Amino acid sequence: MNSPATNQASLFNGLDTAALAQAVADLGANPALAPVTFRARTRWQGGFRSRTEIDSYELGGQRYVRKHQIHTDEPVELLGENTAPNPQDLILAALASCMTVGFVVNATNMSVRIDSLEIQTECTLDLRGAFGLDPNIPPGSPRIPYTVRVKGSGTREQYEEILRNVMAVSPNYYHLKNPIQLDATLEIVG
Repeated sequence: MNSPATNQASLFNGLDTAALAQAVADLGANPALAPVTFRARTRWQGGFRSRTEIDSYELGGQRYVRKHQIHTDEPVELLGENTAPNPQDLILAALASCMTVGFVVNATNMSVRIDSLEIQTECTLDLRGAFGLDPNIPPGSPRIPYTVRVKGSGTREQYEEILRNVMAVSPNYYHLKNPIQLDATLEIVG
């Protein structure tokens, strides 16, 4: 699924349509290319600060190097130093960013031009649950409302179809909408 050099003539919504079509064809013809594994390593930095390192991912059994860091902290009012977004900010960003990818891909596949796209998300949680003060209050948000604002060449019906497709295939939408089994391993070092 390596994309060739981008041909400016085949760009639509900033995507190389020929490379997109080829990637879809490659996945359809060879399912062994489909598994993708992402990994992250998060280290405490003191207080409520942490640094997550992304160093690679695997696609179709092949490892690809990429170097990124994501910093997190809590707002001052929640006893942090406000040096970076907090984990809830990152969940919202991960959801909306993933949906944005899906929206652009679906619009491009339907030949719908996007001039602007914004997804506004929010989550509200009760800190009494997060601090373990009341076992009847969940520690997280029971819902994430979001608003999609789009401008482009599509009709309302086309944008509604695109959004339905995004909700059906966006990985992070799926991750947050459905229960995921979390398997913990504790290692005591030192």
